[in-house]
Amino acid sequence: AYLTGKIIYREQQRSSSMAVKRARIRKVLQNDALSMVYQPIFKIQSRQVIGFESLARFSDLPERPPDHWFHEAHAVGLGIELEVRAIEHALAAFPLLTQDLVMTFNASPETIMIGALEKLLADIPDLTRLVVEITEHAVVSQYQDIAAVLQPFRKRGLQIAIDDAGAGYASFRHILNLAPDRIKLDMSLTRDIDTDPARRALTVAFVHFARDTGSKLIAEGVETQEELTTLIELGV
Repeated sequence: AYLTGKIIYREQQRSSSMAVKRARIRKVLQNDALSMVYQPIFKIQSRQVIGFESLARFSDLPERPPDHWFHEAHAVGLGIELEVRAIEHALAAFPLLTQDLVMTFNASPETIMIGALEKLLADIPDLTRLVVEITEHAVVSQYQDIAAVLQPFRKRGLQIAIDDAGAGYASFRHILNLAPDRIKLDMSLTRDIDTDPARRALTVAFVHFARDTGSKLIAEGVETQEELTTLIELGV
């Protein structure tokens, strides 16, 4: 009876916690408590801005990084709904960009597989200046299915980017199986790259891979002039 009571109590606590989380995400959706900011993407050799990455920001409490919000939303079954809302906000600014600039937005494999892009991109005839970043860190089992869903959009010009390259096993599998147009180096690689031979060696490997496969290589989280200079020297 004691053990059964503990199990029941833990299950009640878990259910209560899930209800609180679900209500928190529902509140964000109902109040539209998210907005977008746009991080510039530079061609570092010329210091020219070539595009913007759209990033979600949340105005509701608790204050915490955006990825925590999306992780919690997926945990309670509202992840796709929250992602779609963020993409809608991101694309609202797309008509404001000049024709020489690209825009990136984030989508998980789940959101892609459910067919959400069809409606989101229906009114944009030319997708050549849009880039979808596949953000899921988990291992994907059916890459051919994702590739098949993305193929019609790629024919219309949509580019594919893989985020967090070098941060884990899943990103490597994404790169090998989805043939991305852009590969984004995780900031754990770019941070202190000027003083760390191992980080430089792995980045050089990505530089060669990108050249051989026709991908663009993008570094995230560049904070110092020394890091920037090293990345330029390596050919990022």
